[in-house]
Amino acid sequence: MDKRRLPTSLLVIALTQILAILVLPPEIYASIDMLIWIAGIVLFALLGFNLIRLKGWARTATVFVQGLNIIVRLLTLVSNVVPSGADAEVNFMLLTTAFVSMFLSAAVLYLIEQPDIQLIMQG
Repeated sequence: MDKRRLPTSLLVIALTQILAILVLPPEIYASIDMLIWIAGIVLFALLGFNLIRLKGWARTATVFVQGLNIIVRLLTLVSNVVPSGADAEVNFMLLTTAFVSMFLSAAVLYLIEQPDIQLIMQG
C-alpha cells in the first residue's frame, strides 16, 4: 500500500475519535475545568496527528483510550444509572450517553483493527 495514500477510515478515526469521549450528559460539561478541556483537545490533536503520520504508538494509544472509555462507561453505569433509595429513578440521560459513547468507541476500535490500517501502520 502506498504510504502517501492514507485509508479514509484512518482519517475518520484521527479526526473524530474525540467524539466518543465527549458524549456526556449536559450537566457534566459545566463542571469540567477549562484546563482539562484544553489538555484533552491537545492530547487528541496530537494523537490524531500522529495517526496520520502512521506512528505505531498512536494506534496503540487509540486502542487503549477507546477501550478504557468503554470500561469507564460500564463502571459508571453500574453505580450511577439507578441510585439506591426509596425514590430511585433511572438516569436515562446517563444511560443514553453511555451507550452512544461505547458504540462510538467500539466503532473506532473496529475501524482501527481493520487489516489495511494494521498493514499501513506496521510498514
